[in-house]
Amino acid sequence: MAYTEKRTARDGSTAHVGRFRVDGRLRSTRAFRSRRDALAEARRAEEAGKRGEWVDPRSGTATVGDWFVAWQAGRVDRAPRTLEAERERFASLVAPTFGDTPLRQVAHDDVARWAATMTAPRTGQVASPARRRDAVRLLVALLDGAVDARRLTSNPARTPSGRVPSLPRAPKTKPHRYLSHEQLRRVADAAGTPQARTLVLLAGLTGLRWGEVSALRGGDVDLLRRRVTVERAYTRLDDGTVLLGDTKTHARREVPLPGVLAGDVEALLAGGPDLLFTGRSGAPLRRESFDRHAFRPAVRAAGGAVSTLQELLGVPVSGLFDAGTLVAVREVQRRAGLRVDGVVGAATWQALVEADRAARDHLDRAQRISRTRALAAVARVTLAPGAEDFATLTLHDLRHTAASLAIAGGATVKAVQRLLGHESPVLTLRTYAGLFEDDLDRLGEAMSAQFAAHDATTDAHHVLTEATANPAGVSPLRAVAAL
Repeated sequence: MAYTEKRTARDGSTAHVGRFRVDGRLRSTRAFRSRRDALAEARRAEEAGKRGEWVDPRSGTATVGDWFVAWQAGRVDRAPRTLEAERERFASLVAPTFGDTPLRQVAHDDVARWAATMTAPRTGQVASPARRRDAVRLLVALLDGAVDARRLTSNPARTPSGRVPSLPRAPKTKPHRYLSHEQLRRVADAAGTPQARTLVLLAGLTGLRWGEVSALRGGDVDLLRRRVTVERAYTRLDDGTVLLGDTKTHARREVPLPGVLAGDVEALLAGGPDLLFTGRSGAPLRRESFDRHAFRPAVRAAGGAVSTLQELLGVPVSGLFDAGTLVAVREVQRRAGLRVDGVVGAATWQALVEADRAARDHLDRAQRISRTRALAAVARVTLAPGAEDFATLTLHDLRHTAASLAIAGGATVKAVQRLLGHESPVLTLRTYAGLFEDDLDRLGEAMSAQFAAHDATTDAHHVLTEATANPAGVSPLRAVAAL
């Protein structure tokens, strides 16, 4: 029960301090001249403690910067890359405004003003909406943690209803890039080495994240069951350090190993039970290295293969393997004594490259070497009538490609969720909602066909019933009257 104590200062003046218990500990209020005021404050604090709403006034004196360090120390279950991104975001966007501010002095208006005007440290200009949104979310989470730790009674970044009106509008996301089966095969073929080709196809057909596919071991592949176990991933920090840990969702999953890749993966498994894909000296394969030396050159060659073909043929460059291009290809094949099928394979490319090599007198040595390398990558690609060039894409777009191909193949939302390792089907639908719209068209056509088939069956049944029930031509009414 709350009570008061009388205390005498050095100057002889007296004051009253309220005493109360919260969480089993005896605590004190500030000093009051009136015993009544001290007792009332102690009773209010004690009741707030019973409701779990009491906050020690001294805890709010910690600065936002000090609380961020303590708050992050308790987030050991977060991925290292997440913690690193939070530290960068806090140091560059949050700390300049609130780093030295005591928690209890953060005001709602200050947060709203900062969210609208925060500047990027390098340019001094207003930060992008995406950066501002991430920074506001970080501050809101930081202050929510202060409320949970009983350092604040409420979050000043939120309204009484819990909303965050100062949160910048979500920026428009970059549209996803999807490859068709034929385009994916082109990129894989242009990648050159067996390891690079297998990695591109595995990522494009299973949707594995880079950290997951680069962390695969020989023991993660079951060739008999045609399954790949995904239970760990590499994370690269900004300082270049590569850490091995759990997957993004901290969950283990299995993805199907496409039969077309079984032989290629089996060849890689001959290297031993260690990493399936490796860099030099058996070290983990780094994303930036693979992207620079294998993936981007392959995308450049495969994505512009039709235009390159048309340049070599001397026909109008449209990026589409059209009828005019087909006629020119067949003429080259006829002159070279090749099979005239219109498909541009290794032999056809060789004939075109040899003709191009004979016409390079106007190029210097460096230009000749560059053109030889470019044509060597393109020559690994097979083109058929109808092929079309495509824009550049990133490694992560292979994950989107896997989702697109799975949905086009009739996969359900749940199956795509399991394939990609999403935490919930809601995330899958939100990410690929546009791809599932085609399902509605197919569903409507299927239901219409089923209804029409049932309607036709019903009509036939009626005709058959009338014919067999009245063979003598007696009307149904007369038959009933006779009964």
